[in-house]
Amino acid sequence: MKFLADENVKRRLCQWLKVRGHNVLTAGKGVKNGHLFSTAAKERSVLVTNDADFLNTALYPVHKTPGRIVLRIFPPTLENQKAGLETLFSQFNDPESFDGRLIELWNTDFEVRTK
Repeated sequence: MKFLADENVKRRLCQWLKVRGHNVLTAGKGVKNGHLFSTAAKERSVLVTNDADFLNTALYPVHKTPGRIVLRIFPPTLENQKAGLETLFSQFNDPESFDGRLIELWNTDFEVRTK
C-alpha cells in the first residue's frame, strides 16, 4: 500500500511500515494541512497523521481521499502505534479497503467514517 506520513508521525513507525512492504512517503516540515490532503489524493496515498484537524470532514471531505488514518493512541509509543496498526491491518489489508474512509485509530479499536 501507499502511505503519506504527516511530519508528526514517528520516523521509526514509517520505517516499520516500509519493512512490512509498504511504500511510504513522508511530508516535509511545515507542509500545510491543505497541501498534505491534496498531495495524498493526487498520489493516491493513505494519509497517516496524529493531527486531529484531519477528523474535520467539512475541511477534509472523506469522499475525496484514498483513505486517512488519524492516530489517537495513548501513550503514543512506537510499540502502541504498531499494535494499533496491526489491529487495523487485520481487517483492512488492501488499498481499496481504505478508499473513501476516515479511520480514527485508538490503542485497541478504531472507528471508520465514510461521510
